[in-house]
Amino acid sequence: MAKKKSHEDAIRRGIEQLRQSGLAIDDASPALIPRLREQMDKGKDTALAVVFALGKISDAAAVETLKAIERESADKEVKREVKRSFFKLAQRGLAAPKEEPPEATAAAVFTRAPEIEAYMSSVDGGGTRLVWIVRVQPNHGLQLIQAMLHDGEGLLRIGGTQLRRKGLRQMADDIKQQHDVTMISIPWEYADQIIYEGYEQAKARGQSGLENFHELRSIINTGKPKEQPHPIYRRLNRDEVRDGAWREQSRRLLDEPELRYWILTDDWLQAFLPQIEEAQASRLVLNPVQKEERLAAIVRDAVKALCAGENAKLFQRRMEDMALYLVETNRADLAKLSLAVALQAGEGDPGPLDVSFLTGLVQKSFAFFLSEQKAKREEETSLIVKP
Repeated sequence: MAKKKSHEDAIRRGIEQLRQSGLAIDDASPALIPRLREQMDKGKDTALAVVFALGKISDAAAVETLKAIERESADKEVKREVKRSFFKLAQRGLAAPKEEPPEATAAAVFTRAPEIEAYMSSVDGGGTRLVWIVRVQPNHGLQLIQAMLHDGEGLLRIGGTQLRRKGLRQMADDIKQQHDVTMISIPWEYADQIIYEGYEQAKARGQSGLENFHELRSIINTGKPKEQPHPIYRRLNRDEVRDGAWREQSRRLLDEPELRYWILTDDWLQAFLPQIEEAQASRLVLNPVQKEERLAAIVRDAVKALCAGENAKLFQRRMEDMALYLVETNRADLAKLSLAVALQAGEGDPGPLDVSFLTGLVQKSFAFFLSEQKAKREEETSLIVKP
């Protein structure tokens, strides 16, 4: 009884939170459905209230939205509330999905499996991410394709193996424990697209070790994949993420564990290092203020270079992937900041105002390289044997 009361109290709190967000929660109109869907990442109480409210909207779109929530949510209480809402809608003549038999084991995203699944890691500081595509083979477990992709170099390596779902979960757990990185679920068509693009990129620069690419990929596809929009645009509205003070707030991204150690290692950035060193040592700089202004100007030029030409396309994809990663790991506000940065970079210019994330990333990268050069000089000096 106490458990039931606790559940009902949670829904009441969630409904109040929805009202405070400006939703007319008592209006059981189909127009409310997409706005309710957007509130799912605002906490468990709100999620329960969203599912409860969807059960009151007599429309097929409410059923479809509940199906999506049931697939995406790992919370048992939310799933139970989904079933209650299905029952309520079925009583009003709206067909609910048939019950599927539960699997013997369940963990995170590796539960009910469609025929083809795909997973992706976060992007590391060098622009690399791990992508898995899994084909379910009845009575033979899973066929796994593992690919390592880099922003600028494309497909670095690819391999394949057969394993059981338990083995797949164990691999994901190992990555989480060793690197604090979650393998998120992504549309397999997108995974296939970026792996194929990476292969073309690597082939163009003469990468070896990819001779078995087409043989491995044939388990899921044989033709060239169709180009499609990034899946983040199914989750976030591109027209809204650049509202408000996103430029100033974007620096918060640098505090996240997956981005804390990001360093831009590209050759174009290192081309600015002589200018930085000269600005720091130049006798023409008469006072600290002038020196800071000169250093800031070099940083602005580097940010512009990051948002220009081919760099802009690569960096946009990187930030879109991170936006998807952040939204799938329940950090929707940060995902919006990442997508805002991606869209700005994709325009080919950072704009007239400072994008604090880009400025901070370039400053941190300069500091890293200058520190490396200093350490190298000191090491070379220490190796000189004095007579």
